[in-house]
Amino acid sequence: MIKMPDNSFDQCLKCNTCVVSCPVSNHSLEFGGPKHLGPELKRLIENQEIIDDPSVEYCTLCGNCDISCPEGVHLTHFIIEGKATHSMASGPRFRDKILSNAELVGKLASTFAPITNSLMNTKLVRVAMQKNMGIHAKRRFPKYEFKNFNRRYKKKTANTERKVAYFSGCYATYNAPGVAESFVDVMGFNGIEVAIPDQHCCGIPMLANGRIDQAKKNAVYNVNHLLEYTRKGYDVVLTCSSCTLALKKEYITLDIDGAEELSEHVYDAGEYLRILNEKGQMNTNLASIDSKSGYFAPCHMKAQGIGNPAMDILELIPNYQIQDLAAGCCGQCGTFGFKEEKFDLSLKMGTSMQESVVELDPDYTVTECGMCKNQLDQMTDKPVKHPMQILSEAYQKAGNS
Repeated sequence: MIKMPDNSFDQCLKCNTCVVSCPVSNHSLEFGGPKHLGPELKRLIENQEIIDDPSVEYCTLCGNCDISCPEGVHLTHFIIEGKATHSMASGPRFRDKILSNAELVGKLASTFAPITNSLMNTKLVRVAMQKNMGIHAKRRFPKYEFKNFNRRYKKKTANTERKVAYFSGCYATYNAPGVAESFVDVMGFNGIEVAIPDQHCCGIPMLANGRIDQAKKNAVYNVNHLLEYTRKGYDVVLTCSSCTLALKKEYITLDIDGAEELSEHVYDAGEYLRILNEKGQMNTNLASIDSKSGYFAPCHMKAQGIGNPAMDILELIPNYQIQDLAAGCCGQCGTFGFKEEKFDLSLKMGTSMQESVVELDPDYTVTECGMCKNQLDQMTDKPVKHPMQILSEAYQKAGNS
């Protein structure tokens, strides 16, 4: 089902480092832990028969176990397989099907955005959703935009020397088109035109809910369409850390033809600008911004092993203050935090983040992840911005054209 890397479960030393780094294991006994549900369960399955462990549903696929393993075992991918096994054994819940179809929900919700947003804020509707679907009534939902990014920007080709194929992802497309527009602006200030390839949801929400076959279909579609661009000299750049991780890493593990070739051309937006800056090719004519911000690093950014490129770039802005909140996992974890039975645990996991924001008391917080923003909105009273929105502001104030 999944192509495993060369370093398989045999290299697991049972050292428990992954368990210590797991945000769910640190706050709940419901989850068997990455070691048990990863390499140890795989050992049993290899020697016996398929084993279904329902506690696998408590894995958020944050990737912290992969980062922490001293032997480089990719525990996440064993757990993805376990999620698929559980989904097939028990049958996927209607709620989980809905939550995993971020693209379809985005298209429908944005089409009726004013009505959708109003209904989602109605207590009666929220209570009914919890009773009938298992989506917690107190969970905050991101708003949808009628004029989504697909309606705002339709450029399919770029004509500059350096050109970017932008994988906008579901969140920037349907919930936060302002983020996507800011990214296009930032690239424009650097003399780079942006094209929008045909694309589907990256598939991470599907993997998180045990729907591997659907995720693979999306992955094949995305790889094929994006390779058409990279083979013409485009770089693929993303503003969502989860989508970036999918294109860089997960598609390779899913054994998608062309995934390794594509991954060599995939960059997080901050990472891409940092590379340009290191080469002396970034426009650093940035106006002063007198603000104090707290940066929250998404788990899927950490899993890429590229540091905090957003902080590196934002620190180029004169007088701009940004400090890493260093707060672990936010607890939203994509679809995880919407689920009724995981809502309280989600908030418990986000306590460290909440306390860090209170302690720093910034003007606003900064993160690349739409779902981290959702949890920050739920648990703090500070506005939340994407790094590209801040950069765009600095360029515009500097009078760039």
